[in-house]
Amino acid sequence: MWKVIFRKEFAEVFGDSRTRFNVVIGPLLFTPLLLALIGSLSRSQAKEAQKQQVQIGVVGLKNAASVNAELNGSKAKGITFVEVSSTAEAEQKIRSRQLSAALIIASDAEEKMKSEESAPLMVVDDPGSESSQQGADRLREYLRLRGDQIAARRLQSKGIPTQTTQPFLLTDREMTGSGRGMLMLTAFLPYVLSISAIMGGLMAATNTVAGEKERGTLETLLVTPVSRQDIAIGKFLTVTATALISGTLSLIGMLWPFYVKLPMFAWMASQGISFKPAAIIALILVQIPLAVFGAGMLLALSTYAKNQREMQTYTVPVLLLGTVGALLSMLLKADSPLIWSVVPITNAALVLKQALQGIVDLPFITIACLTSLLYAVAAVMLAAHLFRRESVLTRF
Repeated sequence: MWKVIFRKEFAEVFGDSRTRFNVVIGPLLFTPLLLALIGSLSRSQAKEAQKQQVQIGVVGLKNAASVNAELNGSKAKGITFVEVSSTAEAEQKIRSRQLSAALIIASDAEEKMKSEESAPLMVVDDPGSESSQQGADRLREYLRLRGDQIAARRLQSKGIPTQTTQPFLLTDREMTGSGRGMLMLTAFLPYVLSISAIMGGLMAATNTVAGEKERGTLETLLVTPVSRQDIAIGKFLTVTATALISGTLSLIGMLWPFYVKLPMFAWMASQGISFKPAAIIALILVQIPLAVFGAGMLLALSTYAKNQREMQTYTVPVLLLGTVGALLSMLLKADSPLIWSVVPITNAALVLKQALQGIVDLPFITIACLTSLLYAVAAVMLAAHLFRRESVLTRF
């Protein structure tokens, strides 16, 4: 009889336009559009940052004629040096956004420059301001380039080839068969799939029990010849199937922009991605324990809640914990310590991250799979237990 309940609940869930939008349209269209928007904005902001003229305050310029000559000896593209009387004044102007950063010249810098030693310079910036950080980075890059030019000039004056101070000549070559797109997917995909495991089944879980309590249709279902166990199984499978569909479509939504040549996805398509068989298997299998765990937890909350509004209140901390667990996978390395294999949601996301990077950590994978299965079984048992309690089901 649970099959009948499953077909009924599944049809009702996807008969709701809100579910179709959140589970189908959102993952397939809005996820890639969001990625395209983020990529476009980040690239445009990076270009604009390079074009912007940054004001750099310089303290101690009067007593360092040689440093002054070197700073202005080569035109600093996009950088304007402004003399400032003291470090305190420079910091005040940085806080008020009049300056992006400041350069403090030590009192003995002039003497060091004349004796061809290293002149002490200090870069001051505001760590709480992105514009200040960007300005300081541009200043450091300019100082590095000017330093290389000064060093080359000093060596040339002594008849020493510049290659003497460069014992290694390094060149870069990126490996084929992959691309920067894989790096982006490794960071975002575990997070998206982990969130989809909870968000995908949220609306289905809310409607299937708490919603029926509110509409008064649950009583009618409970007096039918169908057993409580079959009803619980049918509703649980409905939520699980919805979560799996949401996760699969989220996966497709993140992948298809890499294979099309639309202008908005050009930067993604140029990055290139390739999947090994182990990664493909992991992409499929990792969604199962996540969906089962999320479905059992959400169904238990929906069963306990009196109505949909109370269900929404209960899901706030669950969504917060789920988001934190998924976010941790973005911050942690794929080869994280074994302790992370027992953290729910994070462990499954890290297994997926390992698969995407071609890492096979059998102890981590084994523990993560077993603990994920254990958490999922516990969540399902809790939901089934609550569904057999009359006092819970009659909390209207």
